[in-house]
Amino acid sequence: APGSPPPPLFSTPEAQRSAGRSVFLAAMGDTEGGCPLQLVQLNMKEKKVEVNEEALGHLEKRLKKHGAQKMAVVSVMGAFRTGKSFLLDLFLRYLRHEQKAAGEGQFAGTTERPSAPERGGDATYPVPDWLTAAGAIIEGGGDNADGFRFKGGMDHCTEGIWVWSEPFLRQIKGEKVALLLMDTQGAWDSQMTKEQSATIFGLTALISSKQIYNISMQIQEDKVENLAYFMNFAQAALRSVDQAAGDGKKTEKPFQTLDFLVRDWANFEEEWTVAQCKRQMKQHLDKHCDPTRVVENSTAELLHTMFRRIGCFCLPHPGLKIQKAAWTGNVTDIDSDFVRFMDEYVHEVFTEALEPKSIIGSDLSTITFPLVVRKFVEVFQNAAPAAMSFTQAMTSATVLLAKEQVMKSYNSKMSDFAKKHPQGVEPEEFMKLNRSISQEVKDQFQSVTILGSDSTRAEAWTEIEENLNTLFSRFKEDNDRALEKALVAFGNYALIGLVLFVLDRASDWTCDWWSQTCRDLSKFMLFIYMIVGAYVGYHVYLLVNSRGRLAALTASTELWKEMVRLMGVYIDHAKTLDFKEVQDLAQKGIKELRARLNSLPASGGESKKNK
Repeated sequence: APGSPPPPLFSTPEAQRSAGRSVFLAAMGDTEGGCPLQLVQLNMKEKKVEVNEEALGHLEKRLKKHGAQKMAVVSVMGAFRTGKSFLLDLFLRYLRHEQKAAGEGQFAGTTERPSAPERGGDATYPVPDWLTAAGAIIEGGGDNADGFRFKGGMDHCTEGIWVWSEPFLRQIKGEKVALLLMDTQGAWDSQMTKEQSATIFGLTALISSKQIYNISMQIQEDKVENLAYFMNFAQAALRSVDQAAGDGKKTEKPFQTLDFLVRDWANFEEEWTVAQCKRQMKQHLDKHCDPTRVVENSTAELLHTMFRRIGCFCLPHPGLKIQKAAWTGNVTDIDSDFVRFMDEYVHEVFTEALEPKSIIGSDLSTITFPLVVRKFVEVFQNAAPAAMSFTQAMTSATVLLAKEQVMKSYNSKMSDFAKKHPQGVEPEEFMKLNRSISQEVKDQFQSVTILGSDSTRAEAWTEIEENLNTLFSRFKEDNDRALEKALVAFGNYALIGLVLFVLDRASDWTCDWWSQTCRDLSKFMLFIYMIVGAYVGYHVYLLVNSRGRLAALTASTELWKEMVRLMGVYIDHAKTLDFKEVQDLAQKGIKELRARLNSLPASGGESKKNK
C-alpha cells in the first residue's frame, strides 16, 4: 500500500514545538480548503503529551462558525507505511464532493449511489463521481498541500494526533453534525514504546465516534493485543466505578465503534459478488475477535466489553503503479476492484455506520469538544496510561457534558419565557419561575450519568448552581429592564399623537380662524390624538394599579426616551429624502384633488336636471 517512510524524530523538544507552530501557521494560511493541524503532540524526550493550544483554538473557531451542535469524529490509526494518508485523502475527496453537492454552509445527507454492475461479471466498475470531480490527481499524491500527505508538513511531523482543520457538515440520522477527520501518527511504530502507543490509542478512542484501525494484509494476534494493553486499564477503571456505585448496574460501554480495515486483502475470488466478499470479511473478523471462536478469548471479550460495535472491512490492493515512489496520485492508475470496494466503504463509514460522538450516554457538542480534549490530554500527560488516569479522564468528560446539558436546558427555558413575555413579569413571579426551572434542571442532572463518587456529583452540582445563579442574575436584569420599558412598545403611537397635538395647536393660530378645511383637519387630528392618549393612558393606569406610581413614572420616562429616539430616526430618514420629488408628488395630488372637487357640482346639476 502507498505510504511514506517514517520521519526522523526531532532532536529537541524545542524543535518539536517549532515544527508544530510552523504547521499551524501553514494551516492558518489555507483556511478555505483546510489542511492538517496537530492537536496533540507526544514529546518523546520529556515523555509528555501536550496540547497545541493554537491549533485547538483555531479548530474551535471553525466549529463555532459552522453552527452545528453535535459532533462526530472519524479517526484512522495504524503504523507507518500502511497507506493511512492515502486512505485519508480519499476520505477528503468523498466528503468535499458531498459538501459541494449539498451547498456551502448546508448539511450534506446521504446521497443515493448510482446503480453499478455487480462484481463477478465482465463489466468494469465505473469510477464514482466523488473520486474524479475534483480532478484526476488525488490531493496528497502530488506536490500540493491540499491533502493529508502534504510535503513539508506531515512528512516531518512529530508523533501525536492530527485533525483536518475544516469540519464537514453532515446530517446523520436526522441530526445536524460537524464531522472531523483525525489521523493518529506513530502508534505502534518501532520508535515508540508500548505505553506511548497505548496512550495515543487511548486518547483517540476517547475522542472518536468511529475508530478505524488500518492494518496490512490480515488481522493478526499482535494487532489485537496492541489494543488490549489500554483496554485493560479502561476495564479496571469501569469496574472500580461500578463497585463504588454499589447499585448493581454496569456502566455503559465507553467507546463506540472500532473498524478493522484490512489493506491489500488478497483472498477475494474473481467470480464473487460483493455480498460474498462481505461474508468473508465477517468470517475473518470472527476468527480473531469472536470470543466464542478465539482460543485465547480474553482479549476478544475485553474488546466487546469496551466497544459498542466492532466491524471489519477488507480492501484489495490498489494496483502496482500505486506502490512506485514516482506515482503522482492519478486516479486512473487505481485498480477497478479497489475503487469498487473503496466506494462501498466510504458510504458505509460516513452514512449508516456513523453516529454522533457520545461519552457514557451524553452527546459531545462543538462547545465541549475543546474542553474534553484538554481534560483528556491533561490526565494522560505522562504518556503512560493507567486505570486511574482513565477514570479521571472519563469523570472529567462526563462532568463537563452534564454541566453543559444543564446550563443549555436552563438557558433555553428562561429564554423561551422571556420571548413570551417581552414586557417582563413581576419580580415575585420571576423568582417563582426561577425556582421551578432550577428544580427541573436539577432533576435532569440527577438522571445524567457521571463517572465518580457521590462527592464528585455533589461538587459538580455546586459548580452548576454557581453558574445558574450568574445566569439568573443576567435574566433578572433583562426582566427588570423589560419592566422599566413596559410602555416603550407604544413609542410610535405616542409620537404620532404628540405630533398631531402640536399640529392642532399650531392650526389654532394659523388657519382655523379663516379655513373650513383647516378646521376639519384639526377636528380629525383631535379625534386621533385623543384615542392615542386614551389608549396609552389606559396602560399607564394598569401599570399604576399593578406595580405602583414609581414603576409607572419610570416606564413613562423610558417612553419619552423612546419617543425622542424615534424622532431622531425619522429626522435622519427625512434628510435622505428628495424633497423636490415629494413636492412634485404633493402638487400632483393637489391638482387631482381639485379636479375631483370641481367635478362634484356639475355632477349634482346633471342629476337634478334628470330628475
